[in-house]
Amino acid sequence: MATDAQIKSLMGAGPPEHLEKLSLFRWGKKNPPKDPKISFAGKTILVTGSNTGLGYGAALKFAALGASKLILAVRTPAKGEEAKRKIVQATKYDAANIIVMQLDMASYDSVRAFVRDLRVKTSTLDVALLNAGIAPPKYTANPTTGWESALQTNIISTALLAILIIPQLKHTAVKTGRPSQLTLTSSYGHKYVAAKDVQTAPGESLLKKLSAPEYFNPEKCYNAIKLMTEYVKLGLVNNYSKNAKGEVDVTINSTCPGYCTTDLGREFPWYIALPIKVMQMYCGRSAEEGSRSLISATLLEKVGHGKFWTNDVFVEGGDLVTSDEGKKIQAQAWKEILDICKNESP
Repeated sequence: MATDAQIKSLMGAGPPEHLEKLSLFRWGKKNPPKDPKISFAGKTILVTGSNTGLGYGAALKFAALGASKLILAVRTPAKGEEAKRKIVQATKYDAANIIVMQLDMASYDSVRAFVRDLRVKTSTLDVALLNAGIAPPKYTANPTTGWESALQTNIISTALLAILIIPQLKHTAVKTGRPSQLTLTSSYGHKYVAAKDVQTAPGESLLKKLSAPEYFNPEKCYNAIKLMTEYVKLGLVNNYSKNAKGEVDVTINSTCPGYCTTDLGREFPWYIALPIKVMQMYCGRSAEEGSRSLISATLLEKVGHGKFWTNDVFVEGGDLVTSDEGKKIQAQAWKEILDICKNESP
């Protein structure tokens, strides 16, 4: 458990207020987050999407900071094994303490199988960093569920995974006598969603609106997905974070790593990838720098419960999170997501 002084050491001044988007990104490049040095000794850590980019960077840091067990949840096990090899080589971490597990967030069956296997692999789970996500360059529908692919992977399946692993997090909290931690990788981009893009007519499904081919635009959809991430976080906080006594036994938060240079948009066509590359050169943090925010978010405990963490500070959610209208949209989104998750739970 981090001390108050250690948690305080994670916090910084943050960027100047009222910066425009590009200026904020540029500031972020020049002012990377603090690199946490707090030990994870005695903790079992799960990182999804951990074979590349931010997830790999976070897994590498968890190992370097002494996690007792590290679970790499990846879609392709061979890539997970390569990530494991690189982590061991870079940190001298004991390979026996890294478990590579297959998890395809595009498949409900895979999510359920992963959770079953996780209970067999480890009886404890102290920290879950749900980082896996995609940013498709064009509209694609999940072949099994029919939902738009990013909505399926980043939101619906992530919510299902969170709900299914929370009992194990709670069980660990009872054993350790301290809350376990669940962190979602989100983005400042949720603040840039226009209200009209998530408003619905009476009786209209918000998820179906977001999933429609005519809705798709890479930037608009990315930001809307991150708003849905904030909505999922709030749903989990309000419905799954407390025990029968009303005490918080799973602290839940979200974090933005800033604008980072990763391979998330690797499938974009050249005419989209080229300006992204220019942007990355001008204002992109490295994946290592971005992963620092993921690590520090998992250390914030009750101080960070329910909050949005970025640039070493807590930031109030966007208008569509905090306003009355935003709260109504969140309630609608969460109900639709939860209904699917209940139907897909074992």
